[in-house]
Amino acid sequence: MRAEVVERRQAVVVRLLALRADGRLASQVVRAAAESLGVTERTVWRWLAAGSYDPRWRIGWRTTDEAVEAFYRTGGRSTAAWRLLRDEGVPVPSHTAFCRALERDISLAERAYARHGEDGRRRYSVYRRWEPRARNDVWETDHQELDIKVVPLHGRRLVRPWLTVIEDGFSRLVMGWALSLYPTTAEVLVAIREGIVIDPERGPWGGVPQLVRFDGGKEFLATAVKRAAGELGCAALPTAPYSPHQKGKVERLHRTIGEGLIATLPHYTDGPHRANGKLYAQPNPLTLPQLQTRVREFIDAYNTEHRHSSLGGMTPAEKWASSAAPLDLVEPKRLRWMLMADETRKVNKDGIHFETATFIAPEVTKLGRGVTVEVRYMPHDLRSIEVFTADGWLCTAYPQDELTCEQSDAVVQARHEAAREMGRRKAAASRKARARIAPLTATGTVQDITAIVRDRAHDREAVQQDADKGELLKILGLADQLNQPIPPSAQEQAEA
Repeated sequence: MRAEVVERRQAVVVRLLALRADGRLASQVVRAAAESLGVTERTVWRWLAAGSYDPRWRIGWRTTDEAVEAFYRTGGRSTAAWRLLRDEGVPVPSHTAFCRALERDISLAERAYARHGEDGRRRYSVYRRWEPRARNDVWETDHQELDIKVVPLHGRRLVRPWLTVIEDGFSRLVMGWALSLYPTTAEVLVAIREGIVIDPERGPWGGVPQLVRFDGGKEFLATAVKRAAGELGCAALPTAPYSPHQKGKVERLHRTIGEGLIATLPHYTDGPHRANGKLYAQPNPLTLPQLQTRVREFIDAYNTEHRHSSLGGMTPAEKWASSAAPLDLVEPKRLRWMLMADETRKVNKDGIHFETATFIAPEVTKLGRGVTVEVRYMPHDLRSIEVFTADGWLCTAYPQDELTCEQSDAVVQARHEAAREMGRRKAAASRKARARIAPLTATGTVQDITAIVRDRAHDREAVQQDADKGELLKILGLADQLNQPIPPSAQEQAEA
């Protein structure tokens, strides 16, 4: 029996005894007290006759150590424990009294533990809720396989994607998220980066957290995550094994996404099934990019429109704005080296082919076709990519279809400048030196004559002078001696 019921009955009996002592007790008062307590009038008169109310009158048989042991031995089954003790010759009350006593003397958490083990105990255990004092004090991150099947980018077989989310413990605001076919370190780094960088299209939230709580999975324990957290100046602390309550806020967020979004989409795996175990007729499945769009829209609405009872009816964005804690911002240059997924690509004649778009930048145009580069990107945000070469960061490239007029003109100008630069280098190389060797048609030593040509205009002038000299020799009748070897002099003949 609950303590408040016992106290109430005792108080009523004391009051009625006082009225009887003063000679003011009437049957109408006893009748009203019985209706208020939920008992019969005769029961109240019996309590008054005894002079007090003692709940131990109705307790009856008390649970013994043998009964508790039998309860555990039978896996938390009261009837089986009663039969076991009866067969062993242990004195026990009736079956009803035995089960009532176990229910009264053993807590619900212990009964669940005896039947379902540690999962049952945690289901009914009471935990202290710890609330951060300001925004960016504690971030909670976790991943979960979504209960939906989608079409991947490459292939036709339907697969279940994974969603990685990061939530601010103070405001319940989704700071970052990443959707992938399998959770890896890259998705975790991308989600952390999205939470740190302030994107005006998403909202004014961002900054480096003081602490990141994450699950003990191998993806989150990767060295890259701890190194990135150290470089950012924040702590990365895993939760204890089998302790989801230590990051209960992000666990609740996953359930909200599952019930509010995933359950409403085609090919929801927990939907109604036929007798053969297959889902009923479904519309065409979503592709992975389409699911990314749906998740982005849902999270944006969650941050700005969903009102939490635990936040006093405020939205996560309003709760975030209510904190005056300063934001620890990081330059985007530092984030290019970490917190992004990376892949290798080759530059094609029209740019860098990545996912479903072709990215271009003036620096990529100057780089040329066939060069291998490293691409770092946000998996669900392909508005831009970061291009790296062996020498380090090269540029930020954008999709060709989304270039502004200024960016498009810069790409064309870079291509023209590259062509002009190659032309200048080739001309400079051809102007260095041109070697001419005298024809071996006469006796004497071979002379190596090198003529330094300054420019093309000088070459055209020299050709014109040679033509003028030829016309002059024709007029003098000496045209037949043109380009003839000079005969040796008498002295040279004598010396020979």
